[in-house]
Amino acid sequence: MKRIVLLSATMLLAGLLPPAAPAAAQPRKQADATLIASAMSAGPKSIARDATVVAMEADGSMRTLRQGGNGFTCIPDDPASPGRDPMCLDANGMEWLHAWMNKAPPPDKVGIVFMFVTGSDASNTDPFATKPEAGRRWISTGPHMMVVGGPAVNAMAGYPRTPDPDPGKPFMMWIGTPYEHAMIPIC
Repeated sequence: MKRIVLLSATMLLAGLLPPAAPAAAQPRKQADATLIASAMSAGPKSIARDATVVAMEADGSMRTLRQGGNGFTCIPDDPASPGRDPMCLDANGMEWLHAWMNKAPPPDKVGIVFMFVTGSDASNTDPFATKPEAGRRWISTGPHMMVVGGPAVNAMAGYPRTPDPDPGKPFMMWIGTPYEHAMIPIC
């Protein structure tokens, strides 16, 4: 045993072995693995397995957990909302998400967002609500996909536009705002 330790120390000093990860890095690595699994649960396996995975930091920035190569980005569940709501977005969907997060005009590009687990929103009329208005409830949806993207999507006809939608059927969310988008159940 002493010989193995001595050999390992010699190889480490010679630069032949990587240094052991600090103990503090292990919990973060485990936490990142949990975040990646959560994010990947949001989309079709064929998309999620090659997607970039990012996590939202406390300051609002996004930290890349895993670099992908297919143009999609998956984000883990937001623990601040009552339901599980990880998502996978195409590049246009990410532009739309950044616009919404920054309260900026959304791009006039159609984007796709997958939420194969669930989703929940405080309001169907206020994209920035943190709790339902008096007399209203959280809007909880099952697995669905969203079509986002500014005026082109806002002009979509034939989908209910109501403050209290039936989430089991297609409907428009955040009606009457620049962030209005189609919610389409998939199961």
